[in-house]
Amino acid sequence: MSDNEYLVQIMKKIEFPEEALEFLAKEWEEVRGGPVGKQILEGYDEYESSEKPDFDKILDQISEVSEKENRNPNTEHMLFFLLISRHLREKYKKLGYSDEIFYDTVRDLKWKLLECMSTDGIWGIICGGWECGFYVPDRFAIGRLQYELWNHRKRYTAHGITVHPGSIVLAMHIPSSGPLTPDKCMDSFKKAHVFYKDYFPSGITVFTVGSWLLFPKHREFLPENSNILKFMDFFDIYDSHEEKPGERNDMWRIFGKDWNLPAEQLPRDTGLRRAYADWLQQGGNVGYADGIFFFDGEKIIR
Repeated sequence: MSDNEYLVQIMKKIEFPEEALEFLAKEWEEVRGGPVGKQILEGYDEYESSEKPDFDKILDQISEVSEKENRNPNTEHMLFFLLISRHLREKYKKLGYSDEIFYDTVRDLKWKLLECMSTDGIWGIICGGWECGFYVPDRFAIGRLQYELWNHRKRYTAHGITVHPGSIVLAMHIPSSGPLTPDKCMDSFKKAHVFYKDYFPSGITVFTVGSWLLFPKHREFLPENSNILKFMDFFDIYDSHEEKPGERNDMWRIFGKDWNLPAEQLPRDTGLRRAYADWLQQGGNVGYADGIFFFDGEKIIR
């Protein structure tokens, strides 16, 4: 299968919008024979041949050539990640990982594609450095959520269990892939518990997350039926931070390109946007928090 055919195949498999598929396929046809395509393929060769490819160097080189050729680096980075997913699948097979986890993981490109269009108005990826973790591979999507192993930074004790600094924990990431329902989360927790069981010989998986989704003041302004509040209920929140007035870190996740408009002008076309826009207009601040919970394979230990 040619790289052109593979590119279209993988975009269809992970359900890129038709407009994006056509744009990226055409873009690859245009750049493949020139300096940008050459740089992307050189990056592919390094990824394929090296156990530890230098992703920062690869992405910087693609950016440099793209800018010289008046191409958007975000678009060319997306082409690079799509194409090297072909070799990533070979890695998965050698490691014994399922196609289900492979496609769930590579589907992160779809969520990043939509974010890039929402914030920058271009089909591409605005956070190529983040995406590299999926290609090592150190980070995996398992159902609705994504995970990677980290070493915990602080001592934490609850429910008769202690996590020490340096202890292995399962860090969670939440892609912008739709409703964050409790059922989908619990399904993901159970599957992740099995996937990572060798790292938690006690049979208790330690899940952690740091996210704007856990901001404690959500309970002051989000509706009671909010999936975000239900997600917060999974966690013991052990640390939180409120931004200074006027700071809006992570608000691009909610409002896209409009994230920095005056509060009264923010879009209010969804329940979450209305709640946040009203909160900001009333003088509320934004923030984030760190959370943890212990899971025995069936339930969260309380």
